Amino acid sequence: MSALEIRGLRKAFGGVVALDGVDLSAELGEILGIVGPNGSGKTTLFNVVAGALKPSGGRITWLGQEIAGLPAHRIARQGLVRTYQQAMSFPDLSVNENIKIASEHGAEGVAPLMAPDDLLAFVGLAGRGDEIAGSMPFGNLRRLGIALALAARPKLLLLDEPAAGLNDSETSQLAEIITGLPGRGLGICLIDHDMNLIASICRRLVVLDFGTKIAEGTPAEVLNDRRVMEVYLGAPA
Repeated sequence: MSALEIRGLRKAFGGVVALDGVDLSAELGEILGIVGPNGSGKTTLFNVVAGALKPSGGRITWLGQEIAGLPAHRIARQGLVRTYQQAMSFPDLSVNENIKIASEHGAEGVAPLMAPDDLLAFVGLAGRGDEIAGSMPFGNLRRLGIALALAARPKLLLLDEPAAGLNDSETSQLAEIITGLPGRGLGICLIDHDMNLIASICRRLVVLDFGTKIAEGTPAEVLNDRRVMEVYLGAPA
């Protein structure tokens, strides 16, 4: 059994079905990319898996335990941690204070991934621990968001569009950060619209369209799939 198993996952908002019977799995030590056009259900999937929303149906199994419908803080305490599309932090607090808060609300019974100073160095924020988060430029806020997620001691990290708003250099640096995580035993599920980033760092891709999974495989297999090209990459029907 995979670390994360999702079977028949469904989420409806009244008459609007955002997820319609989605099946997927994620392993520790891999980088799984989840792609699809806007409105395909990607962020809703993360919201349901991480406990921000309750599913309308289906199963979510994490490390052999059913977690569907559990509150977000209980899921995070089990080592399943997510980031958000917005650069999230406590803006009036220092970087170090943000890291401390994240670590205090992280997974239970799990040793820190690395010491706070080493963590900041890992994400490219060495020597910035005393800076006020709200005064940092956008690219550094993105780095801080990843640092906060890592401070929570995840086993599986759900990254929601971490490259959004970054320039090419910042995206390249982000790729180095992400690819350094599986070697530390973490699993990564990555949503992003930067297909160059996705194709370069993900071993496996899942494609959603209108809340259903339409393809799964290696980047080469998925990006050459005719249906994927039609609904996502804009190839003619």
